Amino acid sequence: MRNLPKTIRTYLSSSLLTQAFAGCFVATHVPIIAVIAYVASGADISAQALLVITLLATIVGTAFAFIIMRHLLLPVGDLARGLHSYRVEGRVPHLPKTRDNDVGRLTDEVRALIDTLEDKLARLKRQAFSDTLTGLGNRRWLAEVVGSEVMRARREQRPLSVVVFDLDHFKRINDDFGHDAGDEVLVAIAETARRVLRPYDLIGRLGGEEFCAFLPTTTLKDAVAIAERLREAISALRIDALRGRSVTASFGVHEADLVREQFRDMLRIADQHLYQAKRAGRNQVHTLQARPSVLRAGSSEHSQP
Repeated sequence: MRNLPKTIRTYLSSSLLTQAFAGCFVATHVPIIAVIAYVASGADISAQALLVITLLATIVGTAFAFIIMRHLLLPVGDLARGLHSYRVEGRVPHLPKTRDNDVGRLTDEVRALIDTLEDKLARLKRQAFSDTLTGLGNRRWLAEVVGSEVMRARREQRPLSVVVFDLDHFKRINDDFGHDAGDEVLVAIAETARRVLRPYDLIGRLGGEEFCAFLPTTTLKDAVAIAERLREAISALRIDALRGRSVTASFGVHEADLVREQFRDMLRIADQHLYQAKRAGRNQVHTLQARPSVLRAGSSEHSQP
């Protein structure tokens, strides 16, 4: 073996087929070796002795072959169980490389394949749960994370409020300045919302020019104050593409009834308040317990949409 070229030695030591063949070759020759040893010993040869020796040697050879094959193929079983667990339970298996042969290379390839698949799935999930323009979460993402927040709020008996806001006259911006300018406005709104809201608040884009924020551990009064700060920050924006035109938004605020309401109910009620703010003149915060004229300085209950 040592006199063989290095490439051949490497192949023979790493080839599963070669290792299996070598083990089976030795196992099948155990009876012959035993008979030759018996004859060479010089003992009296008898048919009964030959039969017993051949039988015992065959059992030993079979056991040896079983042990060799089990040793070679045991990682394959571990690999199959890991893949089954990954397929059924979604749990990424721990696949250590225990053999420096074809099985080891197979393990490496399967692990690399799973890592690549997990990376692609993570990217697809981010794409499915985020808005590509603003980088905010989308409605699907909100529905998933809000479910956890609702359960936590119920368990800890803490308030949870919802803020839905919509840009005023956004269609005019697209018509007058183009969709690129409209996209720039949406990105600026997203950045402003991230800056104004707290780190643990959940902000997402519902679609078009409509956004939604879920505010954990926040009463209606505090949610109105946060919405008002965000409204003022949006009104103060100066976007070059709009050439001096300001951007405003209307807000609907709702404190969730955690006993009766689900995600869609919270959005629906907050949307109703948002539409009331639109009808009342836009650029204001509206909720159940306060008139829009109180929430926006200088606003009029009789102003027209």
